[in-house]
Amino acid sequence: MDAIRPDQLITLGLFMAVLGLGWLVVQINKGGMSRRIAGDRRVRLVESAALSPTDRAMILAVDGQEFLVLKAKGAAPVMQPLPKREGVA
Repeated sequence: MDAIRPDQLITLGLFMAVLGLGWLVVQINKGGMSRRIAGDRRVRLVESAALSPTDRAMILAVDGQEFLVLKAKGAAPVMQPLPKREGVA
Protein backbone atom coordinates (compact mmCIF):
# COMPACT_ATOMS: atom_id res chain seq x y z
CA MET A 1 0.00 0.00 0.00
CA ASP A 2 1.46 3.33 -1.05
CA ALA A 3 1.69 6.26 1.33
CA ILE A 4 0.10 9.58 0.48
CA ARG A 5 2.62 11.78 -1.27
CA PRO A 6 3.14 15.46 -0.28
CA ASP A 7 2.02 16.71 -3.71
CA GLN A 8 -1.32 14.91 -3.24
CA LEU A 9 -1.81 16.65 0.11
CA ILE A 10 -1.00 20.02 -1.46
CA THR A 11 -3.47 19.37 -4.30
CA LEU A 12 -6.16 18.37 -1.82
CA GLY A 13 -5.49 21.45 0.31
CA LEU A 14 -5.67 23.79 -2.68
CA PHE A 15 -8.89 22.18 -3.89
CA MET A 16 -10.49 22.53 -0.44
CA ALA A 17 -9.37 26.18 -0.23
CA VAL A 18 -10.91 27.00 -3.64
CA LEU A 19 -14.10 25.16 -2.69
CA GLY A 20 -14.32 27.06 0.61
CA LEU A 21 -13.68 30.38 -1.12
CA GLY A 22 -16.44 29.67 -3.65
CA TRP A 23 -18.85 28.82 -0.83
CA LEU A 24 -17.94 32.06 0.97
CA VAL A 25 -18.53 34.16 -2.17
CA VAL A 26 -21.96 32.58 -2.67
CA GLN A 27 -22.92 33.17 0.98
CA ILE A 28 -21.87 36.84 0.86
CA ASN A 29 -23.71 37.58 -2.42
CA LYS A 30 -26.77 35.39 -1.83
CA GLY A 31 -29.45 38.02 -2.55
CA GLY A 32 -27.63 39.95 -5.26
CA MET A 33 -26.70 36.90 -7.30
CA SER A 34 -30.28 35.73 -7.71
CA ARG A 35 -31.34 39.14 -9.02
CA ARG A 36 -28.48 39.21 -11.52
CA ILE A 37 -29.15 35.66 -12.68
CA ALA A 38 -32.88 36.37 -13.12
CA GLY A 39 -32.11 39.46 -15.18
CA ASP A 40 -35.03 41.17 -16.92
CA ARG A 41 -37.49 38.31 -16.88
CA ARG A 42 -41.11 39.23 -17.52
CA VAL A 43 -42.69 36.30 -15.64
CA ARG A 44 -41.80 35.63 -12.01
CA LEU A 45 -43.25 33.21 -9.44
CA VAL A 46 -43.96 35.35 -6.36
CA GLU A 47 -45.38 32.68 -4.08
CA SER A 48 -46.66 29.12 -4.20
CA ALA A 49 -48.75 27.24 -1.64
CA ALA A 50 -49.90 23.63 -1.61
CA LEU A 51 -53.62 23.35 -0.92
CA SER A 52 -53.54 19.55 -0.99
CA PRO A 53 -51.16 16.91 -2.35
CA THR A 54 -52.46 17.58 -5.88
CA ASP A 55 -53.77 21.17 -5.71
CA ARG A 56 -51.69 24.32 -5.69
CA ALA A 57 -52.24 28.10 -5.51
CA MET A 58 -49.62 30.37 -7.08
CA ILE A 59 -49.12 34.10 -7.46
CA LEU A 60 -47.40 35.04 -10.72
CA ALA A 61 -46.10 38.50 -11.58
CA VAL A 62 -46.21 39.30 -15.29
CA ASP A 63 -44.95 42.73 -16.37
CA GLY A 64 -45.75 44.17 -12.93
CA GLN A 65 -49.29 42.76 -12.79
CA GLU A 66 -49.98 39.90 -10.36
CA PHE A 67 -52.24 36.92 -11.08
CA LEU A 68 -53.64 34.21 -8.82
CA VAL A 69 -53.35 30.79 -10.49
CA LEU A 70 -55.23 27.81 -9.04
CA LYS A 71 -54.14 24.41 -10.32
CA ALA A 72 -56.06 21.25 -9.46
CA LYS A 73 -55.54 17.70 -10.68
CA GLY A 74 -57.93 16.83 -13.49
CA ALA A 75 -59.05 20.43 -14.07
CA ALA A 76 -57.85 23.31 -16.19
CA PRO A 77 -55.86 25.95 -14.28
CA VAL A 78 -57.83 29.04 -13.27
CA MET A 79 -56.13 32.44 -13.56
CA GLN A 80 -57.51 35.59 -11.93
CA PRO A 81 -55.86 39.05 -11.97
CA LEU A 82 -55.16 40.45 -8.51
CA PRO A 83 -55.75 44.11 -7.61
CA LYS A 84 -52.69 46.33 -7.24
CA ARG A 85 -51.27 46.40 -3.72
CA GLU A 86 -50.97 49.87 -2.20
CA GLY A 87 -48.01 50.91 -0.10
CA VAL A 88 -45.73 48.17 -1.42
CA ALA A 89 -42.56 49.20 -3.19
